[in-house]
Amino acid sequence: MKHKFLRALCYLKELLAMLLCKLLGAVCRAFIPAYRGIWLVGERGTDARDNGYWFYRYLRTQHPELRAYYVITADSPDAAKINALGGAVQRCSFRHYLLYYCADYLVGTHVQPCAPDLIVHYHLAAKGIRARGKQVFLQHGVIKDEMQWLHRENLYLDLFVCGAKPEYEYIRDTYGFVPKVPRYLGLARWDNLLRAGQAPCKKMILFMPTWRGAHYPDGEAFRGTQFYQSCQALLNSPRLHKMLEQYGYTLVFYPHIEMQKHLTQFHTDSARVCLADSKTHDVQQLLLDCALLITDYSSVFFDVAYLEKPELYYQFDEAEFRQYHYKQGYFDYRRDGFGPVCTTEDALLQALEAALQHGMEMLPEYKARTAAFFPLRDTQNCARTYEAICGL
Repeated sequence: MKHKFLRALCYLKELLAMLLCKLLGAVCRAFIPAYRGIWLVGERGTDARDNGYWFYRYLRTQHPELRAYYVITADSPDAAKINALGGAVQRCSFRHYLLYYCADYLVGTHVQPCAPDLIVHYHLAAKGIRARGKQVFLQHGVIKDEMQWLHRENLYLDLFVCGAKPEYEYIRDTYGFVPKVPRYLGLARWDNLLRAGQAPCKKMILFMPTWRGAHYPDGEAFRGTQFYQSCQALLNSPRLHKMLEQYGYTLVFYPHIEMQKHLTQFHTDSARVCLADSKTHDVQQLLLDCALLITDYSSVFFDVAYLEKPELYYQFDEAEFRQYHYKQGYFDYRRDGFGPVCTTEDALLQALEAALQHGMEMLPEYKARTAAFFPLRDTQNCARTYEAICGL
């Protein structure tokens, strides 16, 4: 009951702020030129590492004539990156609210881009209560699963950016948007990924499992899950440690941002295994540095495939994963994936050893799948997105 009351207060607060700032914003746009033609960009409001950051960087460097701003907290580890570009707006400040309701374009990696409260504004927008700006969803990964909450009946968008051709076709055909909303443009962060990806990889294996949904066991109960037990066993596998030593590699364990709260529960006895904290490690840099990716279902494997690096899928809890997470969509890992699927630790280590023996090269079969999945593979993703937004 207390939770519902507090949530109701959040909705009331946002509705009152909307009434005030919509009116004030209309006055500002009418009489103050600086409040016209605004592009407001963001991610979660606390970071600048994903498509929001790279698209904003493109706007500030390639189109400095635009009035572009980025929403971020002052204490964010990424705040310095935005301060260097200029246009930082403190999240949930009065200026944030005013610019949000003045902006012509609201551009972000999460639904209801740049909103002061993403969840509240998601529900309000579904009922037709939203800001005036065009809503541009940059995404923070390629969609592969069924996500009912992203269907048109639950979500208003003016532009739904897709990173891959099959993803675009799936969203176009099943999500209920009018044809002009979903567009295959490529993810903004891939411009930098492809440019920087020309540098040699480090002798590093990245192990990056995804989260398990909001209702997954927490606290002490987390230690009883298949996720914890399978990951912990791999991190302390003598066979893995011997392999890393033999080939001179390290393994970096970087669980999904929503699973980082459990990182302290993991441990390892090997100096060649690193437990990576999101506060000190940047995902994009890890993807660039790694020679091979091990994941279960994390969509970061699309980024690694885009770079034509080898990857392994360690799916130790498929039934449990689907119980807590998204339902399967169009993507079948065995049919469409860019590497072998392993359901046991033994099979995974066997596949890893084979990859090490073959010089960490993506096999031709998986390169062919990559080429078909990403017919647009260049450094023009930001430019295409910019042109698409200008055409709204």
